[in-house]
Amino acid sequence: MKYSLLFPATIGLADGIITALMLVTGSILSGQGISPGLSERVVLGSAFVGVFSFFIAEYSSLRGEINKASRQLNLSSPRSLLKGKIGRDIFIEALVSTSISGVCGYVGAGIPLFINYLFPKNGLIPIISAILAMGALGAGIAKAVSGRYTLWIVAMLIVATLIAIIGNFLRIVP
Repeated sequence: MKYSLLFPATIGLADGIITALMLVTGSILSGQGISPGLSERVVLGSAFVGVFSFFIAEYSSLRGEINKASRQLNLSSPRSLLKGKIGRDIFIEALVSTSISGVCGYVGAGIPLFINYLFPKNGLIPIISAILAMGALGAGIAKAVSGRYTLWIVAMLIVATLIAIIGNFLRIVP
């Protein structure tokens, strides 16, 4: 994976998975289940919110880098840099990264909710699949950053399990 795509892909997947876990774990585990329509709305809502949050953060970060560079170059204002090719490039980079994050957020949120379609009577299967997906994401991150696989996997499994427990306690989606 190209390193510049690592951040948007991981933030999208992680955000999608933990948002879905937080919102629907209580309803799934209570035995009520989640209707297909509600599943689709949760997945789309999670991805939609994630897209806007990511774009705002990414674009402001890139513009901040331009501001810092202009100060280091002793330019009177970063506006000259932002009005030209660099300004267009950072906007396009933010859009591309946001698109990747949005697709990954959709996939991440869809993991427990679409698996719930397949196993509507057994709520543990979709929740466990989401927790395992976070573990797999941890393995992917460890590989990408030359990290310790066990540490990343265990940390992500713990985080996902805690989110599921909190989601079950809060029961946000009835």
